[in-house]
Amino acid sequence: MGGRRWLTVGVEGLGILKIWIIEALSAVPSPELALRLYLQCAEAANDCGLEHVAYEFFAQTFVLYEEEIANSKAHLTAIHLIIGALQRMTVFGVENRDILTHKATGYSARLLKKPDQCRAVYTCSHLFWVDDEDGIKDGERVLLCLKRALRIANAAQQRANVARGSSGPVTLFVEILNKYLYFFEKGNQQITAAAIQHLKELINTEMQGDSAIPNSYSDAFLASTLRYIQFQKQKGGIMGEKFESVEL
Repeated sequence: MGGRRWLTVGVEGLGILKIWIIEALSAVPSPELALRLYLQCAEAANDCGLEHVAYEFFAQTFVLYEEEIANSKAHLTAIHLIIGALQRMTVFGVENRDILTHKATGYSARLLKKPDQCRAVYTCSHLFWVDDEDGIKDGERVLLCLKRALRIANAAQQRANVARGSSGPVTLFVEILNKYLYFFEKGNQQITAAAIQHLKELINTEMQGDSAIPNSYSDAFLASTLRYIQFQKQKGGIMGEKFESVEL
């Protein structure tokens, strides 16, 4: 596995922490495995409060993603691993976190297939809203991610129309609707009942269009989502009041 070097980092109260440095991990023969190891090291550094070490591992992860991983399926798996790991990080200051989240959202939007782009981009919305007491809650950037995902879903529908002469299933739109509902329920002020209503009407328009082809999965998914909205409306209390303005 090549020569090993050790990086010794002094941290008050922790003593001396020894970790594998970048050269050792770069010798791992499988890029996909190396990427997972970089992310595990970043999370270990996060647990020890070592921001600069965690950042360096993420930086090397992105280098590996750019230069060593070529397969589109591997890219898809890798970007979701990166997003998931980044979501769990608590050690980063504003500047470092902004740099890394910007890279993650950028690579998500450049995946090969439009549906993959859409799903990765709306998953990035969780990088800007961490549901704990001290978590990040940037409602505006959440909304930007969801709007970007919606534009990609629209582009995927248009491509389906050109390629097949019919619109594709509305599954992506319903998935995005569920993200809107999640953040609406969590108290993101940027996600309004009007926005949810608009998206629901867009889905209905797509499903009722002349070029629409029935899809049992999409129909069932939408029906389940609408039942959830109805359940929340009937729940009473604060949540019931919140969902009361969402029309079915």
